[in-house]
Amino acid sequence: MNYRKLFYSDEVAEIAQNICNLAKTCWDLQLSDSSGFSISHRINNRIIISNKTGTGFRQNNIHPEDLILIDLNARFIYCPKPSDPKKAPTNIIIHIEGYNKSDAKSCIHWHDPFTNAFSCLGLSIEPFTLQAKLIGEVECILIDDYEEKKNVEEVATISVPSGLHCRKDVYAIMKKVGEKAGEILQRRNEELKNHGIVVTHFEHGLFSFGRNLNETFDNGYRSVRNAQAIIYSKLLQR
Repeated sequence: MNYRKLFYSDEVAEIAQNICNLAKTCWDLQLSDSSGFSISHRINNRIIISNKTGTGFRQNNIHPEDLILIDLNARFIYCPKPSDPKKAPTNIIIHIEGYNKSDAKSCIHWHDPFTNAFSCLGLSIEPFTLQAKLIGEVECILIDDYEEKKNVEEVATISVPSGLHCRKDVYAIMKKVGEKAGEILQRRNEELKNHGIVVTHFEHGLFSFGRNLNETFDNGYRSVRNAQAIIYSKLLQR
């Protein structure tokens, strides 16, 4: 396949521009910062397009040429800037595990302060606002990145896929988180016919999955506002 032709096709060009627009929107709404952000979309049954690592350090101000194509095993396929050595962020493996276990087509990850407050406590987020009731519970994946790094064994034998930019120990942990995310999406896959699924990772923020990029963003943002409303309601009850 001519991957350059695919990347610059009308369909993928539209997706790429939407990814860039949403990335900037996430920054402008203070949903993401330099601590962590990723966004991807499944083009077909074997290829996804995603941002490259380091997006947050550019205030999410990216262009289509800053994106990358990888397959559903996280192996490198194509990027329009071969001189740029950056690959996809490590946590894209979590997106991929979700794609491989469900009908989700898009995923966005960010570290907003409101859902992250729940994830840092290891708490799932129950629906509180009306809009959040359409999405359901935001489950928290209780895998402690800090503790897991102390216990990663046989790191030397781990092979990091060519499309990801990360250390072997980080990949091993993110792969484990992704498998848990995949289990949740597989169990709740029927819900994707009506809406997306949102999860959090302990101390690492939100992962929103959906049928398209706009739905994925909307469900993530609804989850933020739901978490915000819960926190504010506790202040009113004091």
